[in-house]
Amino acid sequence: MSEAQAQTDPNTEIFDRLLGRKGDPSRLDPAIHAVSRFFSERLHSVVHKAGFEAEFEVTAHRHTSAKEALGKLESGAVCAFLGAHASHPLAFLVADYPATSVISELVLGGDPEFASLSASRPPTAMESELVQQFSGLVGEALRTTLSIAETPKALRIIQKADEIRDGEDEEPVVAFDIQMMFGEAKPVLSLAITHHMMLQMARPVQETIKKPQPAAASIMGHAPKEASTPNRNALTVKVPVSGSVLLPPISLGELGALRPGDVLALSEEGDATVKLKVKGRPLYDCSLGRKGANYAMCLERPHEAMADALSGIGLAMPNQDSEEIYDE
Repeated sequence: MSEAQAQTDPNTEIFDRLLGRKGDPSRLDPAIHAVSRFFSERLHSVVHKAGFEAEFEVTAHRHTSAKEALGKLESGAVCAFLGAHASHPLAFLVADYPATSVISELVLGGDPEFASLSASRPPTAMESELVQQFSGLVGEALRTTLSIAETPKALRIIQKADEIRDGEDEEPVVAFDIQMMFGEAKPVLSLAITHHMMLQMARPVQETIKKPQPAAASIMGHAPKEASTPNRNALTVKVPVSGSVLLPPISLGELGALRPGDVLALSEEGDATVKLKVKGRPLYDCSLGRKGANYAMCLERPHEAMADALSGIGLAMPNQDSEEIYDE
C-alpha cells in the first residue's frame, strides 16, 4: 500500500460513517432486542391464527453474511427467500432436510405425536410448497415484530447454491436460531434478517410541545375561555439543560484530519453563538462570557418553543413585550 493510500483510508472510513454508507452495528440493537424478545410469541400467534399449533423460541443470534447463512445449502438444507420485491431480499429462512419434514407435517395439520426428524432426503415439490407457505407466516410475524410497513413475502424456495442469483448473497445479516417445538420434534431453524430490513424498525415518535390556542379570542360567537391558571407543580420538575456552540463550517478534508488534542477556534471575531436547549429543543440564543471565575452564557433571544412551553403550564414569557420571540 502506498503512503498516499494509507493516509486516505482512515479519512474514507470517517466519510463512510458521516454519509451513511457504512452502518454502525449498534444501530441494529433495538431490532435485535425486538426479535429476540418478541418474535417467538408473534410467530406463535400468526401460526395459531392460521390454524396450526407449534411453539417457538429464539435461542441465539450472530452477525454474519447472507453468503455464510446460505452455505448450509451444501450440507442438506433449503432456503426460503423472503422479500417485498423479487430483486431485493429482506430475510432468508434456512431449514435442514429433517426440519422441512416437520414444517410440512405442521402445515398439513398432522398429529404432533408422530412428528420426527428422521427425514434425510431433499424435500418433494409439495413439501417445498408447504415450507414456502410457512415462510409466509414467518414474514408476517417479522413485520409485526419490527413494526415495518413492508411484509416480507416468501417469493421462492432455494435448494441449491447455483439457484442463488447475482447479488442476493451479498447482504450483511443477523442470523437468529429459532427452535421449533412440534410434539417431540424440536428442529432448529435459521432466520437471517438483512440489515436493510432491521433498520426499517419504527422509531419512537418525537416528543413535541403543542402551541395552545389563544384564550382571549372568541370562537364562533362563544365567550372566551378564562385564562389557564399557572401549574406551580410543573415548576418543580427538573429537565436536562444543554448548550451547543455553533462553530464555523469546515471542509470534509479538515474534518477527516481531526485528531484528539486538536483545538477548534469558536469564530474569527472572538465571539460565538450558543443555543440553550432542553431535550434537544432550542429555547434561547446566547453569547459566551464570564461570571466571576466561571464561564457563563448570557441569554439574549428566546425561541418560540420557550413561549409555548411556559404557556403550556399557564405562565407567560417574562418581559414578553420587550423581547423578540422567533422560531427557526
